[in-house]
Amino acid sequence: MRQCRLILVATAFALAGALFGAGAGRASAVPVRAGCRPTAFVGNIGGTTLSTIDVTTRTKHPDDIPVGEAPVGLAFTRDGKTLFVGNRNSDTVSTIDVTTRTKKPDDIYTGFGAAGLGLTPDGKKLWVGNYGNGTVSTIDVKTRTKDPDDIAVGFSPQGPVFTPDGKTAFFTNYESGTVSTVDVKTRKRNLRDIAVGRFPIGVAITPDGKTAFVANAGGEGNPAGTVSTIDIKKRIKDPDDIRVGANPHGIAITPDGRTAFVADAGSNSVSTIDIKTRAKDPDDIVVGQFPVGPAFTSDGKTLFVTNQRDNSVSTIDVKTRTKDPNDIPVGARPGEIAIAPCRR
Repeated sequence: MRQCRLILVATAFALAGALFGAGAGRASAVPVRAGCRPTAFVGNIGGTTLSTIDVTTRTKHPDDIPVGEAPVGLAFTRDGKTLFVGNRNSDTVSTIDVTTRTKKPDDIYTGFGAAGLGLTPDGKKLWVGNYGNGTVSTIDVKTRTKDPDDIAVGFSPQGPVFTPDGKTAFFTNYESGTVSTVDVKTRKRNLRDIAVGRFPIGVAITPDGKTAFVANAGGEGNPAGTVSTIDIKKRIKDPDDIRVGANPHGIAITPDGRTAFVADAGSNSVSTIDIKTRAKDPDDIVVGQFPVGPAFTSDGKTLFVTNQRDNSVSTIDVKTRTKDPNDIPVGARPGEIAIAPCRR
């Protein structure tokens, strides 16, 4: 592994959403068919594999899927049949057939440190945040070809996360302490980045498209973990950040738009924030060691959270805010997690 590419985790990211691709924690937008069995895919940043978990039974498939080195970003096609994987240390994107659990032999070269992935809402383009050189690559999903011209953003970009109308892509710039926005149609970056907190990493957008929530990691062991909120239309950050647990990474918003769940890596917990009031629940939810990547099931009833330091996934009942006592073992240093609606 190249030492120059060391980063805290791999969203969303998760990020997502997540250094796990900031989009970590996004529930799949594909509707669940009757009789289908949803599957969670986990990028194991400490190796070259993906783990898969049967969401219904909470059991891991015995065989992991080989991909590139340090798989970080995850993004499904709209039909849920294909998964794209950003391999941070291979500078590539792998393509996985979800039905057969097999990788196409030819990966797509993008840029230095391919990390965060996001599919445009129309399903036509895959956007890739290149953590190592501050650029964004775009790939035609149908032809699997990369546009020769990358888009410059801030330093160490995570993301993208798209507004629901598909017009704007948001990237958190980890080393810049800012958020960049890019017009999806023109591929032009707004030259005025939005200053947020220290080391922004995870980002999530409310379903109504009005507000972006940004997790500011603040550095290893820094107790001053915060979440910034941005008025998307005005491109203005609320002056008062929301205090959460230590070293927050991934962030995900419930499908009903009421609550944000934040993985606090430094506190081994998950914080919850009321979207309307911007108030944090005083009681955090204890999970595994160094949680980074949250993702909701498509029905919004369960949150899956990757725990990097004990190589596991915790699950939380969203309504009762209780964690299942038994975590699910996965591969080395799990980062972003994404849930496909069906296992075919």
